[in-house]
Amino acid sequence: MNQVAPIVVRSAQQAAARLLDDLSGARAIVIATADGFDLAHTGRQPVDPARLAAMVASFAAVGDAASRETAIGTPRCLVVESTDGRLVVRCMQVHGESLIVVILTDKSVLLGLVWNALVAAERQMAAA
Repeated sequence: MNQVAPIVVRSAQQAAARLLDDLSGARAIVIATADGFDLAHTGRQPVDPARLAAMVASFAAVGDAASRETAIGTPRCLVVESTDGRLVVRCMQVHGESLIVVILTDKSVLLGLVWNALVAAERQMAAA
């Protein structure tokens, strides 16, 4: 893993806490580097943040490859819809670092609210 700037780690930790507080129905938040290393995590449901970070980095890489193959642009968000919840993955750039933000939610959360919260988190991290 490349050394991540302390400002990026601090803003990731703040964003994770804010996302969990702001999204009713959020179960866990993990913010990772694009190469799959956990930077920040919090949650109401126990997850292994290191494993989840590594897995979603692979999802993001597949999304990126599929986006390039189909010429639809840079991927922003991937969603895994399951019977008991969702895993929403957003790829973003913060202070020159490629990050992946993962939100595990219950099935009651509206995706629009999740996307809006993720956009706000990206703006807040970039402004830090």
